[in-house]
Amino acid sequence: MDILTIILLALVLIISIGFHEYAHARVSYKLWDPTPKLQWRLTPNPLKHLDPIGFLMIFLIHFGWWKPVEVNPMYYKNKLRDELLVALAWPFTNFLMAFISAGLFALFAKFNLLNPLIVQFFQLFIYINLALAVFNLLPIYPLDWYRIIKFLKPEWAVFMEQNALIFTIILLALVFLPWNLIWNIINAVVEPLYNLIVLIWQSILY
Repeated sequence: MDILTIILLALVLIISIGFHEYAHARVSYKLWDPTPKLQWRLTPNPLKHLDPIGFLMIFLIHFGWWKPVEVNPMYYKNKLRDELLVALAWPFTNFLMAFISAGLFALFAKFNLLNPLIVQFFQLFIYINLALAVFNLLPIYPLDWYRIIKFLKPEWAVFMEQNALIFTIILLALVFLPWNLIWNIINAVVEPLYNLIVLIWQSILY
């Protein structure tokens, strides 16, 4: 990647991660859990959520991490349902940001405000947010969507939690497999989603 692409990617990730974690914290707080607020995570400020080493790893090995928002399900009135709602907040927020940015992209195009830099930023922003959403919907511990298994098949989720290290290793193995299984799955889902939301905005604005 050239330096300009790296800068744009860093900017996209910083914005996306900030709102991604904030959504998680906000929903948990709305469900009566004070933990995110007590830990000063009830903010979209990315500096509260970024892990410097994890962020650097994104550019070095193309896989990174950030500080996960800690929640306490003991405060939830309906533990399984509310855990699922908190988990859904992450991918929903990324889908929403992708959809809004696609709308802005279409508006910039409509009024001839685009240049190569703006085009690249919007394309990265839409794609990265869709990819984050889809990745977090993979039903494997420790990703968000394993909680749908917890909701539908609690005993399977308990098994995952009891074997957390094994499932984490499996996830990492899938991420780094030479034939790119996970990334091929994500791309197969993201590409039609990308085209769909662009088409929706074009039909609205043109």
